[in-house]
Amino acid sequence: MGLLPSAESLLASLPTEIQLEASPVLALANEDYSSATEKYSSLLDSSSHHSLLHSTNLALTHLYSANAQTAIAVLEPKLREPRNAVGVLPHAAYNLCTIYEIRDDKARSRKEGIMESIVGRYGDVCGKAHFKLDSLR
Repeated sequence: MGLLPSAESLLASLPTEIQLEASPVLALANEDYSSATEKYSSLLDSSSHHSLLHSTNLALTHLYSANAQTAIAVLEPKLREPRNAVGVLPHAAYNLCTIYEIRDDKARSRKEGIMESIVGRYGDVCGKAHFKLDSLR
């Protein structure tokens, strides 16, 4: 909401586990992409509990740093994994499809591929709008 100084001052008062989760979000909000990249990468290395959420945010960090190819390389494999945090899945699929559009002209076939991978396992969670395929709407 734009209250970044207030968020920074509260961060130190939070439990360590929450600080680890919140500090990369704050770095991303402050447009400190190198710090956000480092912190999200560290979180991904240390735990798999929220790996899809961290991967999605890391991919966005790379995208905001004008590195769409790395963003795809971070997020695409996570969406193809059979174990996903269902609540994060629609956002991750939508973000990946957006990055495909930004990256190249093969976006449609790449979006169809990721849709086939996800819908087979989570058809009730991800709707067709998350894949940004106009002909399916």
